[in-house]
Amino acid sequence: MITYVTEEDVKSNLKMGECIEELRKAFKSYGNGTSDAHPRDRIMNNNSMLNTMPGVYGDRHLAGLKTYYAGPSGIHFVVIIFNTEKPEDLYILEANTLGQVRTGALAAMATSEVVKEKSINFTIIGSGYQAESQFLAMKEIFNLKHAHVYSKNPSHSKAFADKFGIESVDSLDVLKESDVITSITNSNSPIFNYSQLPERYHINLAGSNFPIRREAAPDVLDNSDVVIVENLEQGLKESAEIMGIKKKEKIVELKDYMINKGKYPGNKTIFKSMGIGLEDVAAGYVILKNMGIINF
Repeated sequence: MITYVTEEDVKSNLKMGECIEELRKAFKSYGNGTSDAHPRDRIMNNNSMLNTMPGVYGDRHLAGLKTYYAGPSGIHFVVIIFNTEKPEDLYILEANTLGQVRTGALAAMATSEVVKEKSINFTIIGSGYQAESQFLAMKEIFNLKHAHVYSKNPSHSKAFADKFGIESVDSLDVLKESDVITSITNSNSPIFNYSQLPERYHINLAGSNFPIRREAAPDVLDNSDVVIVENLEQGLKESAEIMGIKKKEKIVELKDYMINKGKYPGNKTIFKSMGIGLEDVAAGYVILKNMGIINF
């Protein structure tokens, strides 16, 4: 039996807090070897691209993939999930909102694994569609003592700040006072460098999965203590920041960090997020459970 889940169903049944906690369970499962994910695969054809991102969420008896086709006529995302206990049960979920929510939820979840303080100063670089879920997810899990938004387009950051009741800034001097920084842009050149950062920080780089783009200067990566990625093979294919790190031994996969934090100490941490299929399957689980379609 095939079940189709619409964007409206996703919006009604994927709450940020639940998504954050399900991603936490999924990555612990990944770290313990009961779940798995492979890097994104891309097929180019006539200025268009087919993307597939497979993942198996063993603890929830689900396996599937996110797939999307992008080209001159637009882009559309879907997540396809099998019930591994009953493979004839197939779920197809529209995934524009799903992807937005889980991207924000993942950065907040990863941050909470690294940053133990509950009250933080937070700066977000970027003010587009994806930035909204980044802010809302961080607000879900932390008390934001001071929150700032920066954009190369001041009118965009002002509109974002007005919408969410935070402060728009026209300079990145505010980074010196930030405990957590999230950058989610499509920039092709670095937006900030190491000299602009405080002595202690956690940074989420969430804006790109193409090696032609870069949000942080090379010295940010090289001077940080720990750099966390979802999947190292994917990071070395898709991220200019990850490919450029001089000391690759400082890179750790999120699944390994979460089950053995003591092995990776540091006061200067980075999480580079590019997206893997396990995250979409986990978010899909939350939706299907809340809709009453599955009960395991």
